[in-house]
Amino acid sequence: LLESLRQAEAAVRCDPRDGLNWYVLGNAYVALFFAVGQRPEWAQRALGAYGQAERIDPSASLNPDLHLNRATLLQFQERFQEALEGLERAQELDPDWPEPRQRHRSLLDFLSRLCALL
Repeated sequence: LLESLRQAEAAVRCDPRDGLNWYVLGNAYVALFFAVGQRPEWAQRALGAYGQAERIDPSASLNPDLHLNRATLLQFQERFQEALEGLERAQELDPDWPEPRQRHRSLLDFLSRLCALL
């Protein structure tokens, strides 16, 4: 994973105007965050990389994986409204992909159960 991160960082340094490079860097930080240790700075770097991908390359906004991966981090950070919005966007971009729909439903169920406890 660390080698993947180094390669993604090198790609961004090589061509910082390529949105795909930023997307891949975001994915590397997500993988590191969930596989190695849930360090908050890795989540923030992933979110920042995804945001940069969208800023410099409008087509990145059309990538359902970007929205799903970002929603995963947002959910983990308990930013539930933003996570739901990201999952909805992923569904809109790829209606045939079941994962965003299933994860959206699961998050709504979780939030409903949580509210019932309050």
